[in-house]
Amino acid sequence: MLEKLDLTKSLSKTEYKEKMAELEPRLGKLQRECRELGIPVMIAFEGYGASGKGVQISELIKALDPRGFEVYAVKNESEEERMHPFLWRFWTKMPPKGRIAIYDSSWYRKVLIDRFDKKTKKGELADAYRSICSFEEQLAADGMAVIKIFLAIDKKEQKKRFKRLLESDETAWRVSEGDKKRNKEFEKYQAVNEEMLTWTDTEYAPWNIVEAVDRRFATAKIYAIVVQTLAEKVEEARKRNKKE
Repeated sequence: MLEKLDLTKSLSKTEYKEKMAELEPRLGKLQRECRELGIPVMIAFEGYGASGKGVQISELIKALDPRGFEVYAVKNESEEERMHPFLWRFWTKMPPKGRIAIYDSSWYRKVLIDRFDKKTKKGELADAYRSICSFEEQLAADGMAVIKIFLAIDKKEQKKRFKRLLESDETAWRVSEGDKKRNKEFEKYQAVNEEMLTWTDTEYAPWNIVEAVDRRFATAKIYAIVVQTLAEKVEEARKRNKKE
């Protein structure tokens, strides 16, 4: 899946402006409609290190009313979180009806970085996948819009971005030893991601893979994904309300 992606896709400035002129106001309108209809939304960003998760989240929220969303940066588990099942900390970060929660990395960390670092034992993996799928299925069945976005870049592009970050004292801290190791063993980490995508790409919570080498292309595609998903949820909710 990831090996076959065309990572050369790009948009010119003119094409980008034309697309965003349509997508940005549509997203703002859909946010208001989701609030009115009580539709909660979870948007999870995953992808390789330096693929631009933070940048793309910043671009996405430009079109949103800041009173209607939260952004969560998912880091290592706290001591308290380790005392609970691994999905507990996400149950506590779910959006109320009508609001949006955006996750910079998510509940997939356990089956990605922790899996690569062998913190998640092989015997625990199937249970972790089942727990994740059950978690997402319950949310979707209760009316949650679950949008999962995976940002893809290749080994060469990732190494170039790491080098650029490391050249400045202000950004060097963003590249960890773990990031360097995963770039060095990119093919191994890519296999871990392929495994995760295969196990957890479901009808109720499908994966959306975004070619993220070109920033403009990635931003426009992410907007299109979110707009389409929310438009479908709004339409479903309106039809359901008419029947009632």
